[in-house]
Order: sequence, then C-alpha cells, then structure tokens
Amino acid sequence: MKKLLYLICLCSLQVFSQTQYYVDGTNGNNTNAGTSLAKAWKTIQKACNSATPNSIVYIKAGTYHENDTVNVTGTVGKPITFRNFGNDSVFIDGTGTPGTTMFQMTDVSYMNFRGFTVRNLTINNAQGVLVQTSTTGKSTALSFSNIRIQHINWTASASTIPNSNDNAQAFIAYGLDSGMTNLTIDSLQVFDNILGFSESISLDGNISGFSVTNCLVHDNTNIGILTAGNYGVSSNPATDHVRDGIVQHNTCYNDFSNYATSGGIYADGSRGVVIEDNRCYGNGYGIEVGCEQNGTTDSITVKNNLLYNNQEAGMAIGGYTTSTTGQVLNCMIRNNTFFENNYANDGTGEIDMTKATNCIFKNNIFYTNSQNLLMTIESISPQTNNTFSFNCWYTPSNDSTNINVQWGANSYSTFNSYRIGESQEKGSEYGDPMLLSAVLPTPNLDLTGGSPCYNKGDPSTVISTGETDFAGNPRISAGRIDQGAYESPGVIGLSELSGNKDNLLVYPNPFNCSATIAFNSSSIHFVEIIDMYGRIVKQFSCTGSSFKLNRDGLATGIYEVKMYGIDHANCQTGRIVVQ
Repeated sequence: MKKLLYLICLCSLQVFSQTQYYVDGTNGNNTNAGTSLAKAWKTIQKACNSATPNSIVYIKAGTYHENDTVNVTGTVGKPITFRNFGNDSVFIDGTGTPGTTMFQMTDVSYMNFRGFTVRNLTINNAQGVLVQTSTTGKSTALSFSNIRIQHINWTASASTIPNSNDNAQAFIAYGLDSGMTNLTIDSLQVFDNILGFSESISLDGNISGFSVTNCLVHDNTNIGILTAGNYGVSSNPATDHVRDGIVQHNTCYNDFSNYATSGGIYADGSRGVVIEDNRCYGNGYGIEVGCEQNGTTDSITVKNNLLYNNQEAGMAIGGYTTSTTGQVLNCMIRNNTFFENNYANDGTGEIDMTKATNCIFKNNIFYTNSQNLLMTIESISPQTNNTFSFNCWYTPSNDSTNINVQWGANSYSTFNSYRIGESQEKGSEYGDPMLLSAVLPTPNLDLTGGSPCYNKGDPSTVISTGETDFAGNPRISAGRIDQGAYESPGVIGLSELSGNKDNLLVYPNPFNCSATIAFNSSSIHFVEIIDMYGRIVKQFSCTGSSFKLNRDGLATGIYEVKMYGIDHANCQTGRIVVQ
C-alpha cells in the first residue's frame, strides 16, 4: 500500500512540474530539443514557436538580432514564461533586421515576459513591444516586468518635427472587439525613444483590469504613459476605453515633445483609472486628463502624486478643442503636491482646465513659481460644477493680495477676491506649506513640523482600502487627512502623557543649527531625542527651565523629544524638525 501511494505522488509531480526550455544564441541550434543548456535552441523565435503551456524559457546572455512573433500561448494554471537566464543580459536588437516590430503577440494569454532589453530599431512606425487582440480574439493574464526598451525611433534625429504619419511606439497594447483583461506592466524602463506622434507606454481600446506600476519612463520625445479610448480600436463605442486599472509608483521625466505639449501621464478617453503615487517632472504637463476625440473621459482619480517643474501646468484637465464633443467628467483630483510648474511662464499656472464637468479638486498643495499664477480656467464649454476645496495655495511672493487666477472671463489678483467671486475654496487657505526643501531641481516636497497642511484636508475624505501617501505611510494619521501627497506620521506639535498639564515648548521649530526647549519646572530632567524609527539618538540630563539643543549628530528629519523627571515621573513630549 505504501509503494502504491509513492507511485501516485510521483505521477502527480510529473503532471504539475514545469518544462524548462533554453535559448543560447552562441552555442544553441534550432534542431535541438531545447530542454537543457546542452540542447538549447539558437533563436528566441524558435522558443516563440515551440514553448508549451506550463513552461519557462530561459534565454542566455547575448544580442539577438531578431523580429520576434509569439505564436504560443499558456492556458489557465499553466502559463508560459520567457525570461533571462539567471542575471544574464539579454538584448533583442533591431539593428539590421527587416521588420518594423521587435517583439509582438496577438491573442495570447497566460504569459509572462521579464528580464530583457528591446532596442535599436529606426524606421517609421517602429514598435518595440506590440501586444494586441484580433477582431475576434482576446487576451488575458499577460505580464511584462523588468524590461528595458530604448532607441525605438521613427527617425534618427530627435529634433525632426513629425506629422501625424510619423510614429514609433516603445510599448503598445491594443484591445479590439473581444478585448484584453488582466494586463500587468511592472518595472519597465522606457527611455531615449524618438516617438513622433506616438507614446512611450500606450494602452488603447478595449482593455479592462490593468496595472502600470514602478516604471521609469524618461527622455522620450512624447507622452510617457497613456491610457486611451474613443479612437475606434474597438468597434463597440461602449468598450472602446481602457478602463478599471491603476497607474502607480511610476517616475516620468523629460518626456517632452517638440510639436505639442506632452504629459508625463495622460488619460485620454479612458475610464475608471486611478493615477496614484507617481512623480512627474520636466515634461510638457505633469499629468493630463483630456479627451481629444468625440466622447468622454470619465471617473479618473488623480491622488498622492508629486508634480513639479513641468513646462506648462502641473495638471491639464478637459477636452481642449471645439472641433469634437470630447469632455472630461466626474474626476477626483486630491492630495497631490504641485510645485513650481509652468517654467515656460506662458500663463497656464498649476492647473489648466478646459472642457471638464463635475470634477473635484481637494486636499492639494499648490506652490507656484514666480508668476504667482494659481490656475487658468479657459473659456470653453461645457464646463460646470467643478469645485475646489480644502487646498493650500502659496506663491513665492508670500502675498495673498498679489496672485493671479484666470477663471474664464474673470481675472482675480487676490486670493480672497477669487474665493468670493467664484464661490470656491471652502476650507482652503493661502499660506506657506513649509516643505522640507522648496528648491529645484530636486525638491523634497514632504512637510516640515508646524506645517499648516497637517490635518487640514477635507474631514469627509474617503480613502481606498490600504491607501498610503506618496512615501508609503498610512494615508490618514491622527484622525484626519493632511493636505498634499505626504501624510505626517502623527500630530506635529505638543503632546502630554500621564495627565501632565505642563507644556514642552520648542522654538524655533523647525530649526537648522539649534533650538531652545523650555518647560515650567527647574528640577533635574532627563532628555531623550528619538528618531521616527523609535531609536534614541541623544540622551542627557539638564537642570533649569530650558536648555539649548544643538543639531550636532542629528540628520534632517522629525524627532520626538521626551523629557522626564527622576523615576520617569512627569513625562512631557514634543516634536522637533531638523532642516
């Protein structure tokens, strides 16, 4: 009986074990079985024709001059994975190849691709990675991770002005009529591509349930990340929208077009997309939520992002042309930090709004450049029921009577006249948000102690399950959400323990060199300085009603000061911020 049980278990292991295939461009041969390094195939294309469900294809280091088409597919519970062998550097290189697409697939499912570079293809309509469905086919459960895509170019010169027929696409996914679901794009590096009228990472048409996360997208000649719709990719208008997905934890910079204003991240015709925890700088716009074609862009949430030093507005929102019906509806823009955008000084400010309706802007920090220009609401219809509330606004002049708001035909030069004239900014304020480092090109947009933005967001704000701030901390601390992309780890200021009514005073706070810490007793006190990880970094005793704390040995950051008497009696605490 024991022997029979052993045989049954062995058979089960054989059924569920993964087949391993190998590709070796130097030593392989396509007449081999491909099932070991000694029997490796020579080309990636051979693996794309031959891999079976429930298998892994390991690709050895080398440069593969191929235009590859994936002609195999995984099945439910039996995916196919293509990846580099160990930590090998694998390059799929278009130099000298005859095709216009480097790596493509149609109607495949349950497949994973990771750990290689796609590069060097210069031809009009060049494509690095192409993922698509046919009119009657569909795809699900595709994953792309740790892939580099570079030098996919429509022309050799980045300074050449393109027209609408000049295109290259680094990564493009199209969902046609039956569509694409469960698409995962993670940790791609997409850079140095000359794109013409196309994008770096582009999702278009009938794609539902997707994620674009942890990608580094930079120095491309057009939009960084696009989620699109209304372009007729799906023949059914109801499904011709990328929808119900997330764009999160990406960094997009220097994605800059020489013929139009390109966003680091752009939602154009998509629906139900969350754009969260991204850093966008040096682009045309930081983030754009627009609608270029007839139809709508609907229910986009933009939250917890850092948007700074972009050429025009930190964010543009709305359909911008009267030649289409395109407009933006029902969007939430909250808890973002905008800092010194519109370096072109062209009069757009931090927000540039066109055809948008029922959009909410709340809990944001807006810190302008020297134009003192808060926003531009352009005179274009339809545009109704858009509300601003619980925001912090600030200009380098530090003068609320010297600002500029252009709201349609109305111009305002003081913050108060704008609030009254447009009936906006309930719960908002004009004031210095006290950022840790408000200096370009590498600002630190976290908040210092004493910031007026702590616990000043809309108290009725509803966050998503598990939502964090830009730094990964809980999004709500001390009972109420902060303004901006960062949340304080707790209430900054004075606190009391064990019923003690004495106050521990710190001034100045924050400080650079030294701070005075004062209290109401002249007894002997023991003092602990504790960092945000709970570690005691300074410990000493003092006598009197105050002492001076030097920053020697204290790195920039937030610390707790704990002071107590003999036997730990009469404990008092406070917070200090070292700049």
